[in-house]
Amino acid sequence: MIDGRRDPENDRAATAARFDATRGASLLVVDDSRLMLELVSEGFTSRGYVVYEAACAEDALELLDEVSPDAIVADILMPGMDGWAFFEAVKKRGRLSETPFVFLTSEAELRKRLRGLNVGADDYVTKPFDVEELHARVERLIERRRSIEKDRAECGAFLAGSIEQLAMPDLLQILSLNGTDGIFALSSPPDEGSIVLDHGRIVHAECDAASGVKALYRMLGWVAASFRLIPREPGPEDERTIDAPTARLIMDGLVSLDEWHRWQRELPASEIRIEVDSAASLDPASAVVETIERELLELAGAGATVDDILNGCARTDAEVAAALCGCLERGVLRAGE
Repeated sequence: MIDGRRDPENDRAATAARFDATRGASLLVVDDSRLMLELVSEGFTSRGYVVYEAACAEDALELLDEVSPDAIVADILMPGMDGWAFFEAVKKRGRLSETPFVFLTSEAELRKRLRGLNVGADDYVTKPFDVEELHARVERLIERRRSIEKDRAECGAFLAGSIEQLAMPDLLQILSLNGTDGIFALSSPPDEGSIVLDHGRIVHAECDAASGVKALYRMLGWVAASFRLIPREPGPEDERTIDAPTARLIMDGLVSLDEWHRWQRELPASEIRIEVDSAASLDPASAVVETIERELLELAGAGATVDDILNGCARTDAEVAAALCGCLERGVLRAGE
């Protein structure tokens, strides 16, 4: 920056560095439109890419028997095998399971977009589009993938990297599609956590004092953490606290995170002690006191802080925060000095 303005030399240097990072990269583009194939191919070959073309998914799969592109861009609405089926076929090939995949389609509805992302695709571009935009997205995905591979090689882990490069929901989707067995260990100082996978299914999670779904949802909200996937041999003695499909866990977890962020703003500071109002009934048989509220009353009666209550109650943080805010609003509980 110079006098608060962008420095053209720095901009040119950054652009050159990104170009060098993907120079010689290869791309497979699959579309039944000859015009679209030519448009994408010309746009990427002019930027130093090697581009493979296929007019249908069946031809693309045959091509993938011989080549391993750095990224794949594919249309969804194609005759014969559509883009969804092609994506699933690609992800079942071990050497291609982590290859960045971008859906390219004229479908603009939100529902179709969500389906593409929910099945594990890395991005979604709607026609008509600017080739510059498509190139920027593919370039970012390739750089992210190469960074993960570099981290993996340096630490010697089965899989390692940072969720700043690949978000938690994306990572878990990939591991699920691959049918991975392992312990997914995360570190976001001062917090530590782990997620146990059995053939791609999440069966257990721990995060500090929390376990199960509560711990998993907490870690889904981490935006800066390093991770390592450690191989494991599944055994009958393994702890299993989670039993739900990965896709549903992730979707429910993201909804829970939204709720948590909403209620978090209403909570007292984490170190504040919560007290029971002297007029409040602690009768455990009271029909008007829900189970979670009974837990809050018991914890507050023992002199717990907000943080103690969040960690001491087995419900998700969003559920605990909602119940705690409700009790505070009704005067059943109050924040201490």
